[in-house]
This record gives sequence, structure tokens and C-alpha cells, in this order.
Amino acid sequence: MRGIYIHIPFCRKACRYCDFFFSVSLQYMDLFVDTLVEEIRQKGEVNPGRSLETLYLGGGTPSLLSSFHLEKIINAIHRHHTFRENPEWTVECNPDDLDISMVRKLHQMGFNRLSIGIQSFHERDLKIMNRSHNTDQAEASVKLAASSGFENLTIDLIYGIPGQTSTEWEENIEKALSLPLSHLSAYHLTIEPGTVFDHWRKKGRIAPVPEEESVYQYRILRKKLVSAGFEHYELSNFGRNGRVSEHNMLYWSGKPYLGLGPSAHSFDGERRSWNISSLKEYMERIASGKETGETEHLSTREKYHDYLITSLRTRWGADPTYIEKAFGKQFRNHFEKQAQLFLKRGSMFGIEGRVVIDPERWLITDHILRALFMD
Repeated sequence: MRGIYIHIPFCRKACRYCDFFFSVSLQYMDLFVDTLVEEIRQKGEVNPGRSLETLYLGGGTPSLLSSFHLEKIINAIHRHHTFRENPEWTVECNPDDLDISMVRKLHQMGFNRLSIGIQSFHERDLKIMNRSHNTDQAEASVKLAASSGFENLTIDLIYGIPGQTSTEWEENIEKALSLPLSHLSAYHLTIEPGTVFDHWRKKGRIAPVPEEESVYQYRILRKKLVSAGFEHYELSNFGRNGRVSEHNMLYWSGKPYLGLGPSAHSFDGERRSWNISSLKEYMERIASGKETGETEHLSTREKYHDYLITSLRTRWGADPTYIEKAFGKQFRNHFEKQAQLFLKRGSMFGIEGRVVIDPERWLITDHILRALFMD
């Protein structure tokens, strides 16, 4: 195991696009934290003798927790796990939760990377998404974190928002570039089943952005960030001065990690497992010592597909030598045969023995992946 992800399932408001597991009822926060501490204890021996590289608190909204709650969680982590020197510790925050006291306490606890969920610097976008902060808080939160000693700062932005113009998207990028960021994640809005946006789409209140507009906004994003010195190293992620999300790199490179909290996923190199997406049942199962979720044993074909899905949306691409070593000669032969078509077309290229998709096409790679998959 190389890293730990902890899912904090509480939010102040329900964002209309979000399909992650969360609850806006905060009455069980104390009991949840106690339960999480117990899960940390129960699963604390899965990684004996190895120093971890990353810790990531996501959600939900981890910044809703009090410093008392966060200290209980961090103390439990320290009791049962050790970390390498200078590990990456990330916590996701909403702009409206960050004041000088909270930022300083996060720093003192050992967090050295803040991921701030801004999503947009336009009030109309924030309102339609039902975000809990405003544009002034968005900008102020980044400046506050930087002035308080956080050098590794990343924000999230969303494009493809219904009603958002390309000009407004450019303005979001320009505002982000004016801030002291080391990293930026930009995600295309997907209308997920069961969300408010999905209900609105069915009622005709909103419509997905046309693909050509999505591609145009993606290319604006690439052009502006790369010109400003950011490296586009993964479909949705840009880093400055070598900064990458070390925790997310574990996912993209197939490294093992442990997920804690309701709905959190884990991977041990052979199996995927995930905790139940119910706060009540999660707490009951931990209290009684029962299994917290389900486990899936991956076939060689499934692991090969996972590798392609993650690797081919990064600047490092896929390695045929690794494919043969990890999955077998037949998988390498299939990959190289299918890749030839796209290499000839110029939508893929070879570099240092690896095969990479042209970053201009990362947003629309499904047809390439389907061709490379093993039926």
C-alpha cells in the first residue's frame, strides 16, 4: 500500500451535478469520526513495515470538520501508519470554510497541499451548481492559503456548464492564472444519472454542451495553461514546476492504496474493494466488526483495460514492454497491432518506447480505447 484515501461524507449543500456519496445532515459527524478512527484501527495492519507516500482527505467536504475532528483522525493515522519523509498530505476544502485559523491548523497538522473546490469564478455558474461559496470567497481563499505558508495549492474548475460561454470559461482560466497556484484540475461537467442536473435535463430545463463546444473549451484550457508554464500531464490535470498530484498518480499508475470511510475504494494490486455507500450501515458494520463492503477480483483482461484507461490519458502513455510483463505476450501483440492504425493517423505517437495519445485528443479518446481493449 502506497497511500490512504479518506472519504468525509458531509457537505453544507448538495451540488446539483454531484453523484459522489455525501450527506447534508451533520448530526452524525461526531459518531462518524469515532467510527472512522475505529476503521483506521481495524485496517491498520494491512501495510506492515512500509512507509506511505500520500494521505488524501476527500469527500464530501473535509473542511467542514472541526480541528478537533481532524486531529482525532490524524492522531489515529499516526498510531497505525508511518510515512516517508516529506509525504504529500492533501485535504479538499471549500472556499467558504477557510479562515486564517483553519488554514493555520491544517498546516500544523501536517497537510502540505490544499485542493480548493472553486469550480467557477462566475456567480451565475456557482448558483446554478448550488455551490455554497461566492466569487469573492473563491479568490480570497487561495490568497489566504498562499500567505499562510501553503506552497502546493491546487483548485478545481469545471467547464461545459450549461449556459456557460467560451468567453466566460476563458475568464475563469485567466482568473486562475492570476492566483498563486502550483496546480490546477479542470473537469468537464458530466450530467450523471440521479443528480438534479439529470432531472433538469429530462425536464428540458438544461441541455448538455455540444461536443464541439466542449472540445473548443478544452483546447482553450490547454493553450492558456501550457503557455503559462503549466505541464498538461493528465486529461484534467496541470502542474507547474514539476508539481503533480502524487496521490492521484497512485491511481493512474496502478499502485495499491487503502480507502477509508463510506463509499471509499481500495486496490491491492489484484483486487478492488469498496465500502458501502450508506453512512448508517457503514457505522453499524464498523461497530460490529463486519465487512464494510464488497471485493472484486480482477481478471488479467480487466487489469489490462484499467491500465489503458489510466495510462493513455497521461503524458506518459502506455508501455508495450510493461503490458507484456504484466499481462502477457498476447496483450502486447494485440495492443501494438491496434495502435498501428492510430499511429499512422497521427492521433497517437511513440516516445521513448511508449505509445501516447495526442493530448489535443485526450477529451475524445473513447474510440481509441475501445479499439485497444481485448474483446
